[in-house]
Amino acid sequence: MATQKELLRRKKKRWLPIYATKQFNNVEIGETLTSEPSSLIGKNVSISLMNLTQDIKSQNTKITFKIKESKNDRLDTDLVRYELSSFSLKRMVHKDKDKIDDSFKATTKDNVGIRIKPFIVTKSSTKRSVLTSLKKKSQELLAEAIKKADYDSFLEEVIRFKIQSAIKRELSKIYPLTQFQIRKLEKSSPNS
Repeated sequence: MATQKELLRRKKKRWLPIYATKQFNNVEIGETLTSEPSSLIGKNVSISLMNLTQDIKSQNTKITFKIKESKNDRLDTDLVRYELSSFSLKRMVHKDKDKIDDSFKATTKDNVGIRIKPFIVTKSSTKRSVLTSLKKKSQELLAEAIKKADYDSFLEEVIRFKIQSAIKRELSKIYPLTQFQIRKLEKSSPNS
């Protein structure tokens, strides 16, 4: 049987809704039971992009929000990570095709550091020099796009698949591609 102190502690707990960022119209993405809302600040909440956009094509993309503040019995978040599932990436690569994985840091116009990991798949096997050219050009194009945009608008372009389409078009001038994806994009801390 629960003690009087445990019963009081349980009574104080309440359900608080967790809301997405303005890119997703501040829609409720979940709720949590807590007695101290401030203890949740800094915690991450992940959800499928399909649940936010109601688009079945985005079911393999996971969005991670970090709880940034608690006010008026609601938890507001900040979007910190966009990530494709590993099994969807594996389905994109086939025999006789080359893939390029890359990872680099960049800073947006509003001075937010991000780590971005592009993923490229060619239509057929090719020379190493062509793969190097594709990797270098993709870095240039992404760095330029990141530098020109603030964090929120760049993330919006990635979520709407506009950046990926534009860069795939440019890279296909070097060598035909089947895929150009942003495998992972996340806010990086100043120290990392």
